[in-house]
Amino acid sequence: MMHPEDLNSLLIFHRKRAGLTQVALAECAGVSRTVVQDLEAGKGRASWKHLVMILNVLNITLEPTGPLVADWKKSQRAIE
Repeated sequence: MMHPEDLNSLLIFHRKRAGLTQVALAECAGVSRTVVQDLEAGKGRASWKHLVMILNVLNITLEPTGPLVADWKKSQRAIE
C-alpha cells in the first residue's frame, strides 16, 4: 500500500531525475506551480485530474488493485 508521503517522494524523485524544476514540470503538465508544490509537500489540495497530468509528464502509471477492480474493469468494458 502506498502512503501519501510515498507519493510525495516519488514525484520529487522522478521530477529531479527528469531534470525538471517545479515550474518546468508544471508548465509541461499544464498546471500551476502551486499544484506541483502542494503535491510534493503532501498537501491534499490537488485534484485527481491534475495529479494524472503530472504523472503523465513523469511517465508514471498507477494500476488500481483491490478485490473489486476486476468487476470494475468488466463494467467499464460493458459501457464501451
